[in-house]
Order: sequence, then C-alpha cells, then structure tokens
Amino acid sequence: MRLVSSVITVVLLVMARPVRADDDANKTAIFSTVDHVDYEPSSIGANRLIVTLSVLDLRGGIIADISPKVQVGGSKLDAPYAFGTFGATSADRAIIFVVQATPEYADTLPSIVSTLDQEVLGSLGEHTQVAILQYGDSTGSGKLGTVKTARGKLAQISPDASPSDPALLDTVDRALSLLPRAKPPIEGAPLRKMIVVISDGRDRSGDRDRVTRLGQRADKEGVRIHSFAYAPSKVRRPLLLLGELSKRSFGTFRFLYSGAAESWTPAFKQLREEIMQQYVLTYFVPADQDLAGKKVKVSIGGRVEATSQNELKVPELGCHGTPCAGYCTATACVVPVASGGRGAVGWILLVGGIAVGVIVVLGLVGFLISKRQQPIALPPGFVPPPGFVMPGTKPAGKAPKAKAPKPSKNAPVVAPPPQSGPSLMFIAGPRAGQRIYLRNGFLVGKAPASDLVIDDGYTSTNHAQIAIDASGNCNIYDRNSTNGTYVNGGQVNEALL
Repeated sequence: MRLVSSVITVVLLVMARPVRADDDANKTAIFSTVDHVDYEPSSIGANRLIVTLSVLDLRGGIIADISPKVQVGGSKLDAPYAFGTFGATSADRAIIFVVQATPEYADTLPSIVSTLDQEVLGSLGEHTQVAILQYGDSTGSGKLGTVKTARGKLAQISPDASPSDPALLDTVDRALSLLPRAKPPIEGAPLRKMIVVISDGRDRSGDRDRVTRLGQRADKEGVRIHSFAYAPSKVRRPLLLLGELSKRSFGTFRFLYSGAAESWTPAFKQLREEIMQQYVLTYFVPADQDLAGKKVKVSIGGRVEATSQNELKVPELGCHGTPCAGYCTATACVVPVASGGRGAVGWILLVGGIAVGVIVVLGLVGFLISKRQQPIALPPGFVPPPGFVMPGTKPAGKAPKAKAPKPSKNAPVVAPPPQSGPSLMFIAGPRAGQRIYLRNGFLVGKAPASDLVIDDGYTSTNHAQIAIDASGNCNIYDRNSTNGTYVNGGQVNEALL
C-alpha cells in the first residue's frame, strides 16, 4: 500500500495546488485526494467509516509516514482507527487503458507495451477487471475482462497507418461508458474505477468544452483519469488537454521527455504503487453518532502538510449500498439472533424434548460406552491451563485446593508482578480505551466467573476461550456459542489472533 522517478528521464506535473515562492523550504509539496468513503455497521457495536486516500508528491511518488486528520461535517473526527493500504484489501478495481497507436507512436509503442505489461498488468491480482482501448483516427473496440485477457490484447497493439488526427476524446468517452458495466462479485460492493491515458493530447474535434465536461463527468462517476503525456513531435501544447482531463477528475498527469523504456519504466512503477499503495483509513465511530450526508475532508500533518483537493459525502449506513439491521462482514449483512428467556410453553417443550432424548440415549448407552471421543488437536507448543476445557470434551474433576501457608507477621510485603504480554483493547463502547491482559485459558461469556463478562443478550454463558502457547501465540476457540465467534468479520471455530 513508493518510488520517486529520476528527474533526468521523467518529469511529472501533477494538476494540484501551485507551489508558491513563500512555501516552507522544509515542507515537501504534495497533494491528496479522497477517493472513496464507506459507512457500515460493525460487529463491535460501533460503525466503520472507511476512507480511501491518495497522497502523492509533485512527481507522483507515494508519500510515506503521513499523519492524517479526518474532518466530517467540518469537525475533527476523534475516534480509534486502523491504517492500511488498498493492495492489502480484497476490494475490487476496474481499469481501462487508452493507448494511442498513430504513426507518430510507431517507434515508442514497443517500449510502452513491454513496460506497461511488466510493471503494471503483471502485478494486478484477481480482483481487477481490465480493458485495453487502442485508438488512432477511430476508436478501437474492447471490453472489460480478466488481466490475462488484457495482457493478450495489449500484445496485439499495432500502429494505425492513417495520418488523420486521432479520436482521443471519443475513446475516453467510450471508456467512461464501459466502466459502469464493471460489476463487483458482491452486488453493491465498492469498486475502484480509473482510466489510464497514454497520448500526445491531439484530438480531431478540438473541443475544449468537451474536455472539461468529460473530466467533470469522470469525477461525478467516481473515475480518476491518470494521463501519461508524450509528444514524439515535440509539439506540447495539445498536452494541456490531458492535464485538463486529469485535473477535473482528480487524477494525475505525468509528462515524459523520451519514448525509451528507461522513461516509461519509472513512470509505470509509480502508477503501480499509486494503485496498490493507496491509503485506507478505517475509523470506528460510536453507533449514536450519525455521519450520513456529511462531507469528509482530510488534512495531512507531520513531515509533510496538505489538505485534500476534494470532499466526498458520507453515504447512508449499510452494507454494500443496502440498509443493515445487524453488522457487515466482507460478504453480507449479519443479523444476530438474540438469546432470550423461555416462556411456559418453551419450558414444556424443553422438558418433553429432554424426556424423548433420555429414551434415545438409553438405547445407545452400550454403543457410547464402547467408543471414546477423539481429542481435538491442540496447536504446537500449547500447554492447557488448569480448568481449560476444549469444545466437545468433559471437564476434568476439580483438583483439591492446596492450603496456602499463613504469612509471618514479620514477612515483607511483596508487590504483585506487573501485568504484561498479550492483551485485549476495547476500541468502542463504554469501556473504550481499557486494556485487559490475557492468560492461558482466558474465558469470554456472560457467566459471572468469566475473565471477560459480556451480558448483552447475544453472548452465550461460555462463549469463547483464548489459549496461549509457549511462544506467546494466542488462539481463540468458539465454545459452541449461539451466535458464533467472529474475527475480522468472519465466523470462526478456531483462529490465531
């Protein structure tokens, strides 16, 4: 989820805030863009606000070690948050590459094709839909498909022999029309969309107003246009068209002096990092704090300073674009089943069921006595603590308590050892900020004897248990709970924490 290209071979101009003569010399000139915002309920009782953010320097390199400050509705958001990168998530993306293939590009096309395939397409994973649109005096055909299919289509690009002016804007318009057809595996899930344009900026229409309209349309549809500008003829005025497309869509604009592979390689490496290393901020907001409809703006502090060029509205609370009465996992909305008390009818049914069960059990006693239950495998190095019970096993008999010797009146008072080691930290709810240190056999449930008592109507008496092996690794085991145990949004019977 970083590379700064050589200024000898590649000069990058990003359509961002201008660098003023009175800027602090110790501050790096950067710009940031809020790319997407999600707002969904989580399993810990708080709501998740997920902000994807691009932070680049004026040469297109990723800025590391940032200190983001998110404002929602004009107020600073004070909430615990997790910090990650786009490439580490399972989010999907759709990318259309618009490549000029006119006679002027005949000599440089081989370098473009080989470096684009090696530095970008070769690193995109299974969560990517790609299309290649070649253009000359007409718009080439193409559709979104797998990365493998796109690499084959890229290898087939050849120069157009027509000397007419190229149909750049028609091809960008076609790319914008193709992107709505990209569908994520889960309906309503977020989809990152972008268009990468490789061109000298010439267009047969010469319609400047259309350029502005296309850029604004891209921004409205959540599409970023990233331009790679190279003019073999050294006529650079048309390159302003590419800059306008990128500026209006909050994308990036890169200018290359040379058509050799040595110029395209660092530029495409930056694009790859911009795709994979985009920041993902996940804030955990109290459930009673409604953020829907408010605008999100991000300020960057620390070694570098910047404010996001754009603001995005927080969507309505829900999972993948639909309301959810429970909480969101990676694939669906989960509504927990409350474990309430039984009425009179419930007790009658319970007693009747027990009676029937006893009759069945008595008929199978001989079979059960002859069989021994297979023990559940424990993780390597795991040392069961006194009283630890694995799911499906019977608790051992209680060992007699040893009587502790009475301390001498003159014995010195010894302070208890400090707590250390693995711990649980509350990030939301009435106990937010508190930390509980774990022990081998740490029990979670609504039973008063549990190490962590949670009596909220959803937690079982003995809900889950945490084991610590000799190396300090922590494993959590579900104790046949009613509503299940979830780690990072996924239900587990056993998981390494």
